[in-house]
Amino acid sequence: MASATEFHAFGTKETFETEAADWIEARLADALSRRGKATLFCSGGSTPGPIYESLSKLNLDWENITVGLADERWVEETHDASNAALVRNTLLQNKAAKANFLSMKTDRESAAEAAADLDKAYGGPASAIDVLILGMGQDGHTLSWFANAKGLGAATDPGNLLSVAAINAPKTKVTGEITERMTLTYPAVARARSILLLMSGDRKKSVFEARNPAHPVSTMRKAAGKALTVFYRS
Repeated sequence: MASATEFHAFGTKETFETEAADWIEARLADALSRRGKATLFCSGGSTPGPIYESLSKLNLDWENITVGLADERWVEETHDASNAALVRNTLLQNKAAKANFLSMKTDRESAAEAAADLDKAYGGPASAIDVLILGMGQDGHTLSWFANAKGLGAATDPGNLLSVAAINAPKTKVTGEITERMTLTYPAVARARSILLLMSGDRKKSVFEARNPAHPVSTMRKAAGKALTVFYRS
């Protein structure tokens, strides 16, 4: 484990979720106190849902918090696989309903067609994200950075001038039927002030620790540097 990465292991799901919510709250509160505004970019999946629900009830200045997505499947919000729908149904409730939300899915037919226009909305908020929440698959992907995906080169290019990139991933058990995606780029990750990677299970821990350059999570670790903290539960 690199010394630059803070790694915290938790024995129970409840402690894992409570500590994650507290970690996120502290950094959003700090940003609000320093600048009067904050940015929180979220990933989908089953793991962060309860954490988002806890955050939604906190007494933060939500009107001055912008919530965005780390990545999104190219589906409408009515689709079960939509990350936007997950965030709306868990985080953007209760007190957090006042937050400003940036969806990634546009009315363009494809993610590739939408990237340049979407960057106009995402470029500012993603220029220095206060808190970025990420997950990781057993295949070593994070965000929508999938090994051998079409568009991965642009998404992980440190010189990319855009904050978002279109991805078309190889179809696997992890991706399921929906392989077309939109994702934050390497520079957006590199500029994030605090990044929390949520991870569970021994297999994922092994993948993370392997530092295999073929796994996109290793590229993310390079981009994140000292901003990365890992919360893990077995």
